[in-house]
Amino acid sequence: MKNKWKLSLASVALSVSLLGPGLAVYAADGALPVLAAAAGPSVKLNDVLDAELKSVLNQKTENGTRLGVVVRLKNTGSALTRVPDYEVRVETADGIQYTLKPSAANARSLQAKSSTELSYLADIDRMDDVTVTQVNWTDVDYYVYPKTETVVASIPVQAEVWQGENSVIAKPEALKKWSDSFRIPGLTSPIQYTPVSISKESAAAGTVYVVQLLAYNPSERREAVPAFSLDGKADSKVFAGSRVEQGALALEPGAEKYIHYAIPVDQDTVLQSLNLLTSETFAEAGAAGVSLTSYAVGRLHILLPGEGERTKATIYALGTPVVFDGKSQLVNPEMKVSVEEFYMHANKEEGNKGVTATFKLTNTSKKPLAVPAFAADLVTKEGYEYAGSRQAIQTAMVLPGSSVTVRYAFTVPASEKGEDLILKVQDAVSAAPYKTTIAALSTGLLKTENNRWNLYPYDVKVSSWILQWNYGVATNYNYVYRLKLDLSIERDQAVQVDNAFSRIMVELYDSYDRLVGTGGANIYGQERLVNGDNIISIQGASNMLDVKHKIYIYEVFNTPSGEAKRLLAQYNE
Repeated sequence: MKNKWKLSLASVALSVSLLGPGLAVYAADGALPVLAAAAGPSVKLNDVLDAELKSVLNQKTENGTRLGVVVRLKNTGSALTRVPDYEVRVETADGIQYTLKPSAANARSLQAKSSTELSYLADIDRMDDVTVTQVNWTDVDYYVYPKTETVVASIPVQAEVWQGENSVIAKPEALKKWSDSFRIPGLTSPIQYTPVSISKESAAAGTVYVVQLLAYNPSERREAVPAFSLDGKADSKVFAGSRVEQGALALEPGAEKYIHYAIPVDQDTVLQSLNLLTSETFAEAGAAGVSLTSYAVGRLHILLPGEGERTKATIYALGTPVVFDGKSQLVNPEMKVSVEEFYMHANKEEGNKGVTATFKLTNTSKKPLAVPAFAADLVTKEGYEYAGSRQAIQTAMVLPGSSVTVRYAFTVPASEKGEDLILKVQDAVSAAPYKTTIAALSTGLLKTENNRWNLYPYDVKVSSWILQWNYGVATNYNYVYRLKLDLSIERDQAVQVDNAFSRIMVELYDSYDRLVGTGGANIYGQERLVNGDNIISIQGASNMLDVKHKIYIYEVFNTPSGEAKRLLAQYNE
């Protein structure tokens, strides 16, 4: 009977291994928390087999306690070696031993100089607290009476017991400060990870923290990035995270790569730390086939930076090249990007303020380059972040030695003072649908000048202006207005401009702040403004003459979310 059981178990293990990574996992109780046991001392099971603990499970369930271990076994010999049929037992602090069932997927033998992982699990009917102190390998001889039991090897459990998602990892070697580089304990992978950034995004689907890690392969061979997860912790709540990049990832020798994790949270949640977890599986053969129980393994606890430290910005001078993250591939190195204009103005009618930023993209190569589709966000002094709306430009390629401009508009509260603003250039492609920062710029706002409109690449100087009006039969005895401007316009000829370029909008208000009418003009294209005298007609009329008008001049451009405008000048009669 014993030999038949071995044969049956080996057949099930083979069937599980042949299913491969595409096997649909049946998690009996969902993700189970476990003790995060780093690779500790090893013991010899025989002359050629060494064993060490990878993970130890000790979790309360609805019906009692679930105990389990994962053992890493290594064959140091030069020939194929059978895995001994020892019972694996866990010993508790009160001296009781519990025998664990082997996984149906456990290997039955090891090739020379190779290693494998063996999983063992058992559910016990015990509701009180259980403290696991030791794991024993016991040789049981059932062919003598009475049966004899010999403890072949023992390993003490030295790590902390993980009692659920709210457990605290307190071992010093498992605590990591933000930006500390680390390897994942308990895994053989040599890949090193460094936390780079964490940002909070709000969208229609909810609020999400996006964590960016830099993975580095220091070895001399190609290495697969092991599967692991990041959970966020905020007070007594834990929020499960998942990797954004789908599919298998691998790093060549000496290569680096960003990987990203998305952690959905409640709207007002402020995360304080992260737990890094890996997973283990236990296969059990039954009448209905093989089911897999998956459980999570807490490995590291990562402290997050303070809210004020999460956005580190570079002091930036307008008009100078932006220095991007060297590992980002979004912007071609031969495409130089600079911020030429950065303004804020009040929108009294809308009850908010608007901020606009004008980027210049210059092609320094000898071939056309595509316009990079980066995003832009604005971070206020208090740490609030606002997404920008990108100008809908028509130019797809930048010619060699030429430039294009693209504008971004931000809407901020009316109370915003514009102090210590940070302009973040975002990669919305690599970790889509989430964004990662490739440059964070700290720069001051420009001030508007009534006699000079900065509309890069245009520089418009206003020599004089006058508001004219007509009244009579031709106007149905209403007062109609037009604005006469004497302008001097200069343009940077190295910058490409198309029909999507900004327009001019004029708003006329009377002395009671009532809107009388609006008008418009083009900077580029047909009926554009020219050097010298220009007339802008106001579409609208009033039935009484007012000698104290206010004239607002705006720059207007189209974005996917509608028209964006920036105040250029205000004239008072």
